[in-house]
Parts: sequence; C-alpha cells; structure tokens
Amino acid sequence: METGDIVQLRSGGPKMTIQRLIGMDKSNFGLKAADEYLKMRGFADGDVICQWFETDTLRDGTFKISSLVKLDG
Repeated sequence: METGDIVQLRSGGPKMTIQRLIGMDKSNFGLKAADEYLKMRGFADGDVICQWFETDTLRDGTFKISSLVKLDG
C-alpha cells in the first residue's frame, strides 16, 4: 500500500485515503519525531495514517497495516 490508496478496515467502515506511511519520510525531522511518538504507542514502520470524511468533517486515524484492505479504484 502507498500514499493515496483507498483502504477500508477489514471489519468494514468508511473508505479512507492513506495520507502517509509511518517511517517512510526520514528527511523531515517533524515527521520523524511524530513517527517515534506513534511507535511508542505500538505502531511500526509501514503502518498508516488515513483520512476520511464523516458527513462534512475530515477525520484521521492511525492504523496497523494488517487491519486494512486496499480497495479497487
């Protein structure tokens, strides 16, 4: 999976867009620090941060890559 892919939780839920993968941007200090925080919370390189709309509200969340399926289209 990569940035821009449309995914969904294996258990269902809204279609989400992958915003970025944890640990993939080693050159940006701000993102590196954010990734280290996420790793302390149990996430790993390759897990993803997704965005989706709930009515008119933009939401985001961090997910284990294994909990997602890539959707066609």
